Amino acid sequence: MTIGNLSSKIRQTPSTHSVVMVALLPIPIKNRNIPQKRLDEQRQTNREVLNEVLRRLLQPLTFIQNPSTGSRYYNVLCADGNFRRCKPVSAAWLADCPEYSDLHHLERHVCFWCECPKNELGNYVHPDKEHLGRDHNLYRTLSDANTKAADAELSSRHVHQGFNVFRHIPCNVSDLPKPDLLHTMQISILDHLQKWIFHFMKTHKRLDKYNAIWLSMPAYHDLTPKNKSYEEVSQWNGKEMKEMSRYLLGVVTQSL
Repeated sequence: MTIGNLSSKIRQTPSTHSVVMVALLPIPIKNRNIPQKRLDEQRQTNREVLNEVLRRLLQPLTFIQNPSTGSRYYNVLCADGNFRRCKPVSAAWLADCPEYSDLHHLERHVCFWCECPKNELGNYVHPDKEHLGRDHNLYRTLSDANTKAADAELSSRHVHQGFNVFRHIPCNVSDLPKPDLLHTMQISILDHLQKWIFHFMKTHKRLDKYNAIWLSMPAYHDLTPKNKSYEEVSQWNGKEMKEMSRYLLGVVTQSL
């Protein structure tokens, strides 16, 4: 939670404490070695718990508790003992694709912004044939109906039945800005680029030179020396991706 009329210099300085954490979302235990039926039931329970926590946090944004405030402003008691007129707004959050699926009550590996079929994800779509955007009002109506026909309609749109708080707040959640540089840039795009470069070097018989230059990178300031070539690294973490982005271009250039 933060205050909207702060300058970016103040907001981005940790010592000012201008951004306050309101709550920690629950992280369930990963139960892999259990029967599939019980696993599905546990996943459903996990979704319900997550949505209940989010409901308690975000329901005041629906202004149901303040029906007389037509302007959506209401008095809030501040830390200095004074009341001020405030307007709570959902601005953005950081998450990756699986987390968005959980937050929006969707099946995995589907688009949270439109109803694109799973087998068409990543394909070019002509502007005249764009997929319909996700209609949260429709999902709310179908979920409240709680009939077999409504459940089948939700399933055809890859939506889970049940309460979801984002279908009740007064904004289009899919259009909110989501500045997720870590997952979007440093993990997803760089990971894709690295795999492409690896196959390119292998095709043109430059892979040995590429690995040799990679391993020769010296320790410099906060860069750590490399003891594994690219193909020997089974999993990258955020710090390694951040470091690698600083010398990848030089390694590729020298390899060619």
